Amino acid sequence: MRTKTVYRLAAFIVSLAMAAVFLVGCTDTQQDAVTVYETDTLKIERQGAETRIYDLVGDSEYTFTTHRTRVKKDAAQDAQEARISTATDTITISTVYNIIIVTTADGKTLYVR
Repeated sequence: MRTKTVYRLAAFIVSLAMAAVFLVGCTDTQQDAVTVYETDTLKIERQGAETRIYDLVGDSEYTFTTHRTRVKKDAAQDAQEARISTATDTITISTVYNIIIVTTADGKTLYVR
């Protein structure tokens, strides 16, 4: 008789734990977009691992996703230069490591990490 009670209690605890995992797993965990920088010509938003850059003058949108990796750095990687991702008349976007460098047509330079 006592073993049946123990089994029922164990089954109840397991089903309760499964219900909790199900409820937590089904909730919306999407983060809201946060505006990092905004002017009449440029808007930068971050939402989780994504960074979106809106060129309001050129009517374009650029999206960058951050990926975390563990890599041993050697001397060649330490001397890495910025790579130009996008270059238009209104905006230039470069990346180096996990930094996005945005240069506008009026000469403003923004560093987004």
